[in-house]
Amino acid sequence: MARATRVPTPVLRTRKTFYQIIEPYLFLLPALAVFAVFLYYPFGRTIYLSTWVTDALGRPKKYVGFDNYSIRLFGKPDFWASLGSTLQFVGVVALGGLIVGMITSLLTYNRYKGSDFCAAVYAMPVAIASAAASMAFRMIFHPTGGLLNNLMGTQINWLGGTYQFWSVAMVTIWLQSGINFIFISAGLKGVPTELYESCSIDGANYWQRLFHITLPAISPTLFFQIIINIINAFQSFSQVKLLTNESPNSSTNLIVYAIWHDAFRAQRFETAAARSVVLFVIILIITLIQFSFEKRSVNY
Repeated sequence: MARATRVPTPVLRTRKTFYQIIEPYLFLLPALAVFAVFLYYPFGRTIYLSTWVTDALGRPKKYVGFDNYSIRLFGKPDFWASLGSTLQFVGVVALGGLIVGMITSLLTYNRYKGSDFCAAVYAMPVAIASAAASMAFRMIFHPTGGLLNNLMGTQINWLGGTYQFWSVAMVTIWLQSGINFIFISAGLKGVPTELYESCSIDGANYWQRLFHITLPAISPTLFFQIIINIINAFQSFSQVKLLTNESPNSSTNLIVYAIWHDAFRAQRFETAAARSVVLFVIILIITLIQFSFEKRSVNY
């Protein structure tokens, strides 16, 4: 007797109503509206103004195309000097903030008496505004009555000459060390303790455990933090303006400060807009390059 085969029942798909189709987009609408007003429109307006000559109020008056880039930016030596100083500043601050955050995270990884207090101190910079910190360090770096010179018995002008770059960089590194400490500490807590126990049994010392276990295990966190550090370093402004008293030398005349100076001091809004677009392109290229190395340098 032949066995009857069971015919599968066809699944009937109901057609979505118009409301079901647009419902997800309705939930996204408030966020998209905020982004459109405060992000997309200003960005588009900046690109638009970068191709015009503007008046003192920032209103476009004459269309010049890419002359603002080729003549007023790339054709000026001060732009390339500012770009070189910015790249040097970003390299020092991004790497320095990561190293300081890594060291402080390792210091508080093991529980000991007072570790919670140390962790609070290391994380404190994330809760301090850059303007407030800059004013505090401006008094600390004062050439005659500053705390640093009084402790060292010197009268060094830390905010002028060759010391200006490193003073501004050290303040920025300290400001970024808090967020680095928080994220790296969270990454360290996710490393399995069994790996350390196995290494200890095999006779591995502290540095071998650090370079062969800890750093590879938290490489995704380090990768994320170095991107954040680079972006934040490119956007450094208040510490340059306040620490240098609006008189940065060639080593601290960063692109963001030059954008502010062109727009609100020289009323050259077209040049400021062009610098902003160039800054966006630089950050985008560096981020894409970092992501291209992600699979080879990050362990998930």
